[in-house]
Order: sequence, then structure tokens, then C-alpha cells
Amino acid sequence: MKISISTNVLGHTFWLLLVAGTWWLANYIKIIEPTSKRESGQVDYYTTNLIRTVMNAEGIPKETLIAERMTHYKNDDHSFLVKPVMTLFKEGKKPWIIHSDTATLLEGGKTILMHDDVLATKELDEGGQTEITTRNVTYIPDKNYAETAEDAQMIAPHDKVTGHGAQIYFEPDLLITLLSQVRRRHEVQ
Repeated sequence: MKISISTNVLGHTFWLLLVAGTWWLANYIKIIEPTSKRESGQVDYYTTNLIRTVMNAEGIPKETLIAERMTHYKNDDHSFLVKPVMTLFKEGKKPWIIHSDTATLLEGGKTILMHDDVLATKELDEGGQTEITTRNVTYIPDKNYAETAEDAQMIAPHDKVTGHGAQIYFEPDLLITLLSQVRRRHEVQ
């Protein structure tokens, strides 16, 4: 007795098993989402209501960092901050105040990644203020330098500048370079 099976039947059986197996996997296996690097790793310590002041060589405050909560992760020595506010001081001038939703301090604070909405303001001596708004900023405190690849807007009395991507030096005086799609509106008095 000879049994013969058509290759057509084997092909259909293969596809039927493949579809059934895929359906089973989709229903019974959960996909594990990767965790954000900002809040990943083994917690070493945490604090609430953080206030950190960095002094210059003469013992005068250079910058202050305030946050609702800071969590330090020992695996790669980074800290995650909730509602951070940085104040950048310059002797004889009004400070820059920078807010963000969250931030990550890398390398013991040598680099700060400010996540989501970022607002930097400075009161002007002649009245009014300068305001810079953007998202996702990398700030390097030792250079008083910040950059973003996102849209940025600077509003000052009688002036509004917008663009995509920005490089900002806060000292000695504000120097902002918008990288593309630059628009400016200046009101003449």
C-alpha cells in the first residue's frame, strides 16, 4: 500500500500552523517594553527637596539646583531629577533661571539632560525679561553652554526670534545661535 501526500496539502498545513502559532504568541506572550535610561538601574539613594549650590573659586555662588526629588542610580552614576530649577549666577548681573519637567545628571553633574519642556528666564536691568523656551536640552555647566535639536523661541522686550535647533552660551553675555528655520520679529519704537 502506497500513501501519497500532495505538496499542496503540505504547503497549506505549514501556513496553517504558522498562522496558529503566531496567533498563540500574540495572545499569550507579553512584549516587554524597554525602560527609559533616565530612570533605569539600581537605586543607590534618593532625596526630596534637594538644594545644591556650587561655588566659584572665591566662594561666591555660581549655580544653584533645586529639585522636588533626586534619585541616584549607582550602576552608571547618574541621577534623575523631578521638577528641577537651576539658577545661574553672574556677579553684578541678574541670574538666569532654568526650569524643566525632569532632568538627568550625568558624570556627577558635568552634563545635565533637561527633558521635555524647558524654560530659561532672566530679568533685565532696564525692566522686562528675556525668555527662552524649547524642549530636551543638554546643558554643560562648566562651559555655561546649552544645546537642543528641537524648536526654540527667544522673547525679549521688542524682539521675538524662533528657529529649529539652538546653541546657547549664557556667559559672559547671552549668545544664542538658532540653526535653521530662523524667523525674527523686531518692534521698533
